[in-house]
Order: sequence, then structure tokens, then C-alpha cells
Amino acid sequence: MYKILKQCLGIDVSKSSLSLSLGTLDSNLKKEFRSHPDIKNDISGFKELKAWLGKAIGNNADLYVLMEATGVYHQEVCRYLYGLGHKVCVMQSGRVKRYAQSLDQRSKTDALDSKMLSMLGLERELRLWEPASKDMEHLKSLSRERSTLLKDRTTETNRQGSIASSSYSNKEAVKRHLKRLQLIDEQIASIEQEMRGLVSGVPTLGKRIGHLESIPGVSFISAATVVGETLGFESISSAKQLASYAGYDVVLRESGSFKGKTKISKKGNSHIRAVLHMPSMTCVRCNPTLRQFYRRLKPNKAKPLVALVAVQRKLLVLMYTLWKNEVDYDPEFENKKQQRLKAFAAQDSSQIKLSAS
Repeated sequence: MYKILKQCLGIDVSKSSLSLSLGTLDSNLKKEFRSHPDIKNDISGFKELKAWLGKAIGNNADLYVLMEATGVYHQEVCRYLYGLGHKVCVMQSGRVKRYAQSLDQRSKTDALDSKMLSMLGLERELRLWEPASKDMEHLKSLSRERSTLLKDRTTETNRQGSIASSSYSNKEAVKRHLKRLQLIDEQIASIEQEMRGLVSGVPTLGKRIGHLESIPGVSFISAATVVGETLGFESISSAKQLASYAGYDVVLRESGSFKGKTKISKKGNSHIRAVLHMPSMTCVRCNPTLRQFYRRLKPNKAKPLVALVAVQRKLLVLMYTLWKNEVDYDPEFENKKQQRLKAFAAQDSSQIKLSAS
């Protein structure tokens, strides 16, 4: 007789369909996989999935549901299965991709991807997913809308400049462009006002964002955008994971005599990187900690921008630390830390001398 140790349902998510593979790990460490025809990514498909799971899963085994983060298409099925009481896990695409590469699997289909996810869930310890609050989801949607409008404003501004510089100038076209720019500015201001109203309406959220605003150089919009894009850092467990999520993880390519360029991967949340650019430029002027950090790095880098990107990463980690610890920024933190280290070193040396005597 064998005992089922773990079951994992791997779901490969697309906009219109879900590909399913149910994996089982028994006490002999043997894996078995059962597939199911693709279902629709809507409530009718979810009910079909519920009926199949009721017949397929074992009674005495934990069932994990694992899927890859795919923008917004995985959110509804996550909430549905979470509501049924299943242990739902959502994994970042970078980690899933590295695991898939380790399998040396050359073909790629939805069915194979769902089986790979199921296998990953059986072999690895998974971090459970919990739905974000409606306030966080609302804040994220507002920050995304604002980011889109900023890009539209840049496009329209460039187009306005080209029309004004043209040898043939159409006054009516210029007026229409100016009206579009005015409308975009009004909508951006409206969104920012709505973000402030949302945060002020939730005292705990407003207080924690206030901790981030205490950093010299960080505005409310920058802090609220970072919090919204990470959903309050709910899926972040370490500074290293946060850097990878935002695309600030460093990629180094070297082999033998070949020395490639060291750069950030940029395989992460581009909205966070975009919103941290201006705060980092302000921080290197008015933030005592990050200004010293920037001045130390800048002479050793070929381009000042490289040191500025390092400041952005450090600023993001600082925001994460203040959010988790629920404290304001302390400009003397580094000095206090150095003094403590010196005190410990002096204490250790005195103990060594006493023991030697």
C-alpha cells in the first residue's frame, strides 16, 4: 500500500482557456500525472474544474494549485479556487522559466507547461497566495492608468513639437493637439487626486505610505505607485526577490577571457523602475544616505547612470524595509550602525586581551 503525500494541480493560463494537469506524489516518491481537456477561462470553466477536482483528488492529501503570474488573466481563477479552500500558489515567471530549463524540455505546448507546473509544485516548497485587498487592487489600477497617460502625454508632446516645427503649420491641428494635451493633464491630475483620496480613506494604508514619504526625495505619487505595483509587498519575502521583481537584479556574463557587460536584467516590473527614476535623481542631492552612496559609486562606473540605477535599487529596498518595519526614515541609521559595530569590535578586543592575560 502506498500513501499519497502531495497533490498539485498545474494550470497554464491564457486569456481564453486553462490547461490542466493534476500531479500526485506517493510514499514511494513516484509521480503520476492526469490531464484534462482545456476549459474556458470563465465561470463556466471554473465550475467544470470544480466538478473534476471533486472526483480526481484524494481525500487525505493536500492539494496545491500552482500557476504562473500572467498579468490579469490568472486572477479570477485564483480567487475562485481560493474561495473553495484550496492552497493556491502564484509563481513569478522567472522562477518558472529557470525550472523549465532544468528539465531540458525542447517542446513547448500548453499541456506540457501545465504538467511542468504540476511537477514543480510536487518537488518544491511553495509560498501560498492570498488575494490582495480591494484597496490595493484599486491603487494598482490607478497607478497603471496614470502610467499609460504619462506615455500618451509624451507621445502627444513630441507630435506637437513636430507639427509646430513643420514648414506647413495647420492652426486647427495645433489647437486639437493642445486640447488633447490639456485633457491628458486633467485626467492625470484627477487620477492623482483619486489616489490621495483612496489612501487617506484607509488610515493604516495612509500611515504606512507616510513612512515611505519620510525618505527625502520620495513623493506621495512615487510611494503610492510602488506600493500599488507590489500590492503592498504582499508576495515579497526578501530584498533580493524584490529587486528581481522590479528588474533590478544584476546579470553578469563571463566565460574564459570573455568579459561581458554587467547590467540589470530589466525582466521585471517596468512601472516601478520608471517611477523611481526622478526620486533617485532627487535623492542623490538631498538624501544624506543615498547621496554618500552615489558619490562613492560614481567614480568607479563608466557612466553616471549606472550609479543612479544602483541608487534606485537601494531606494526600493529602503522603501520595502520601512514598510515591513512600519518606521520612518532615520538619516542617522548608518552612523548608528557603524557606532554599534565599533562598540562590538572594541568589546571583543577587550575580551581577547583579558583572556590572554
